[in-house]
Amino acid sequence: MSCYSDSITPDSFSGIVFALEGVSRSIVLINGPSGCKYYHSAVSDNQTLRQYEFDPFNYSEKWYFGQPRVPCTYLDSDDYIYGSTDKLTEALEFLRDNAPFDLLCIVNSPGAALIGDDLRGIAGRIIKEKSVVIIETPDFSRDICTGYETAAAALLDSLPLNSAARSQPNTVNILGLSIFHKYFAGDILELRRLLELCGVTVNCFLCADCDIDTIRRIPEAALNIVIHPEYGMKTARCLKERYGTPFYLCDGPPIGFSATEKFIGGICTALGCDSSLFRRESERARARAYAYISQVNSLTGLPKGVHFAVEGTYSELYAYTSFLVRYFGMIPEALSVLNEGSDCCKERLQALLNGLALPQALDRDLTETDSELVFASGNTIAKLKLRRHMFSGIEISLPSLGYIDVIPKTHIGLQGALMLTEQVLNGLAF
Repeated sequence: MSCYSDSITPDSFSGIVFALEGVSRSIVLINGPSGCKYYHSAVSDNQTLRQYEFDPFNYSEKWYFGQPRVPCTYLDSDDYIYGSTDKLTEALEFLRDNAPFDLLCIVNSPGAALIGDDLRGIAGRIIKEKSVVIIETPDFSRDICTGYETAAAALLDSLPLNSAARSQPNTVNILGLSIFHKYFAGDILELRRLLELCGVTVNCFLCADCDIDTIRRIPEAALNIVIHPEYGMKTARCLKERYGTPFYLCDGPPIGFSATEKFIGGICTALGCDSSLFRRESERARARAYAYISQVNSLTGLPKGVHFAVEGTYSELYAYTSFLVRYFGMIPEALSVLNEGSDCCKERLQALLNGLALPQALDRDLTETDSELVFASGNTIAKLKLRRHMFSGIEISLPSLGYIDVIPKTHIGLQGALMLTEQVLNGLAF
C-alpha cells in the first residue's frame, strides 16, 4: 500500500482546525507563524464562502493577512524564545472588540506548543462572556482523523451540554463529517432529505453544520449516526458512555443504492420509523440510473469490466469499491490507503477483495495504474495526468483541481448514487 502524496496530505493539526471551522459563528485563532494559516484559511473559505470578492482591503488586519478565516498570532523567532503572551493578548483583545463570534477556539501550532504559555489563563483574562475552546497540543505527527476527533472531544468537554434532557424521539446527531470532505455541503442536504422522508430530524452535524446551541443539545438525540467511522467512532463511544445514547456505525459512507438502503433501513429499525417513502424514492432513483446504464451497455458493453482505481481511507475504499463492483460490474485495479492508522473497515475491505480474488489491489501503486477511471483527489489526478496516462479522473476528495461547485453535490445517498452513475458513464465516453 503506497501513500504517495504525503507532502499534501493533511495531518492532525489540520484536522483540529477544520473541525472547529465547522462550527458556525466561531473564530479559530492559530497561535503560531503566519505560514500555518494560509492553507487552512483558503480551504475553509472555499468550502464555506465568507468573502464575496477578492479585495486587498478586506481583512487587512495583521491577524487575518487578507484572508477571512483562521486568524493567527504570526509568531517569529523571538516569540519562541520569550513567549507568545504579548501577541496572543493583542490578538484576543482585537477579536473581542472587533469580530462577532459565539465561540473562540485557540489552537497552538506544533512549534508554539513547546513554548509553554498559559493559553487558558491568558484567554480567561480577556474573553469573559463568550465560550472558549483551547487545544494546546495538536499531535502534529498523527493523521487528520485523529485531529478531528481531538477537536470534537474538546468541544464536548468545553461547552456545557444539556445532560439532564430527555432524548427526543426520532432525533439524531450526525458524527464524522468534516468541512474537509469535498462535498460536505451536499452530503448534509442529502442526509437531511433522506432522513426527513422517514420522519427523522437531525439535531446536529457535529463539526460540519452546527452551532453552540445544537452542540449543547447533543444529549437530546435518540441516536448518534457515524458517517465516516475514522472521524466519528471515538466520539460516538464517548457520548454513549456519558449519556447512554446508542449509535449507528456505518460500514463506510453510504455510497450507492444498496449501501444507502441498508443505512436508512438500519436507522429506521433502531428508531422504529417508517421507511416506505424512502423506499419509493429509492426505486425511482434505481429506475432512472438503470435506463442510462442499459442504453450505454447495449452499445458498448460498458461499464462492466472497466478497471478502476480509488484513493481514500479504508471505509471510503470499501464504500466506493463495493458500489463500483457490485452495481457496475467494474474491476478494482489499485486501491491507495490514506490515513492508514485509522483502520476502520480494513477487514471488511480485505474480505471484499478476497471474495473477488483481487487482494493484490491493495498492494498496487496507484501512480502506476492503467485504470480507465481514477477516483481520487485533484492532486493525485493531476499527478497522473502529468505522466501522460490516458484515463478519466473523478474527484472524490480535497485538494481539488479547482472546479467551482455552484450546485451542492454529493456522492452519498440516492442523489450521490445518481451522480456517480453520471460521472462513470461520462468518464468512459470522454
